[in-house]
Amino acid sequence: MKLNARWVMTVAVVVATFGGNGISLRSAEEEVAAGDPAADFQAQEREAAAARAKDPAWKASCTQLDLIRVGDGKRAGGLRNFALSPEGNILACVAPPPVEPGEPEATEPAPAVRVYSTAGKLLRTLPLPIKPGAIAVTQDGVLFVGGGGKLLKLDSAGNILASAPSPVAGEAVEIGPDMDEMIQEMAKDQQRPVVGIRKEMKEGLQRRLSDVTGVAVTEQDVFLAVPSPNDFTFRVYRFDHALQNPKLVVEKLRGCCGQMDIQAHAGNLWIPHNARHQVECRDRDGKQLSKFGKAGRVKAQDFGGCCEPKNMRVLSSGDILVAESGPPTCIKRFSASGKFLGVVALADSKGECVRVTVQASSDGSRYYLLDTERDAIRVFGAKN
Repeated sequence: MKLNARWVMTVAVVVATFGGNGISLRSAEEEVAAGDPAADFQAQEREAAAARAKDPAWKASCTQLDLIRVGDGKRAGGLRNFALSPEGNILACVAPPPVEPGEPEATEPAPAVRVYSTAGKLLRTLPLPIKPGAIAVTQDGVLFVGGGGKLLKLDSAGNILASAPSPVAGEAVEIGPDMDEMIQEMAKDQQRPVVGIRKEMKEGLQRRLSDVTGVAVTEQDVFLAVPSPNDFTFRVYRFDHALQNPKLVVEKLRGCCGQMDIQAHAGNLWIPHNARHQVECRDRDGKQLSKFGKAGRVKAQDFGGCCEPKNMRVLSSGDILVAESGPPTCIKRFSASGKFLGVVALADSKGECVRVTVQASSDGSRYYLLDTERDAIRVFGAKN
């Protein structure tokens, strides 16, 4: 667990250096010379960006054509996720933005799935009794929506057909031996009392238990990705289409910033295992069938950042779209076996550690990417 503790310490240094007023009296080069880890990372990222700019493999095949705004532009955080309906409409999950502990709960936008045309026109709104965080759609238009510690099944008109609690929502939070070891190291590195860090950890684990980070559906199964109650990893449970008979099929998935996407194709489960820098294919019982990917901030076929790829989508052809929050924020395409096929799109984004849900139109002419900074969905297409 020492690596995790050192990572936490590095994050603390970054906050101390660039938080507050953001004032620094030394140049980045001076910070590197002084052994500052935040400045060292920035210097490495500048070098990686310069190398990417010279590599033709990073030339994107598509350009941004449109930006479909879902929020009101006043405060980001209302757009949580999206999917495409069988007709190609956008099914946007909206809910009040999250707030810091102790702040009053936000009430707008009201929890719902908003249905937009491909031109960005709001067609209808499907109100929900939960704050939706993940969504999947069958070929006949049935919706499975997760959030607020629940999984819902709805018809295309928004009528609730079935409901089930998340299998972890009611579990007690327990600090296991591995977590306790990390807490001990963090207390030593940060020179803080163990009891205070343990309390913060338990509170953080408790807040996560109602989250649903991913929903995926096959002809037979519905898969649900949720946080673990015992550490900061993730689990995947399998349900039938009546949302009964939950079964734990995958656990100990390592995800960053609360992100763990899942997708399904041809009866199998697909996971962009972001903290492992790889894409995994598993059968319905969670047995790993294949995987590909490795970490790297320069080569286009590698996955950069601390935890990429964040999201993915398996196309009807079997090809795989992966999305990285970055830097750089991008969409890449791979074959089912993991062969790199090219960069689809590059987005002018800050490259923060956020969800970047990706989707493609059925004819392959349009690609969609979640933009949580703007509460919008970017639309990419072939360059003219």
